[in-house]
Amino acid sequence: MSQEEKQILLKDLSARLLYGVQAKVDGHNNPLRILGIERLNKSTWAWKKGTYVVSFWNDTKCIDQVKPYLRPMSSMTEEEKKEFDDFCVIDEAAWKGNTEVGYKNQAVIMSDGIDWLNAHHFDYHNLIGKGLAIEVPEGMYSIK
Repeated sequence: MSQEEKQILLKDLSARLLYGVQAKVDGHNNPLRILGIERLNKSTWAWKKGTYVVSFWNDTKCIDQVKPYLRPMSSMTEEEKKEFDDFCVIDEAAWKGNTEVGYKNQAVIMSDGIDWLNAHHFDYHNLIGKGLAIEVPEGMYSIK
């Protein structure tokens, strides 16, 4: 795994913590819920899962051992597409050139859209295609 891929995966997982992301971790048979990411020092990370902590002391292995379970974008239902479509708009003020107000509003819309994708466990970084994530088995996440 390249350094760039490690950074993408780390950023992606960090954004998903509030949404109960689960991952396959080498050495564990069952999916583990990632509750936090803790940097112990410049080159080591600890991943908090469930009620215990698994520490990875070798930086080159820590992220390589973790693959989140995510939904491909293609698995979005028609109902979800309609819901997500609300975030695929351009703010009216930004459209009319009022950047001071419009860009702030646009940032909120985009941020809310990313939060929605994370809450529904969608793979918008194409981590599955890059071999950095695993497609969710049916029924793993209960999506509201």
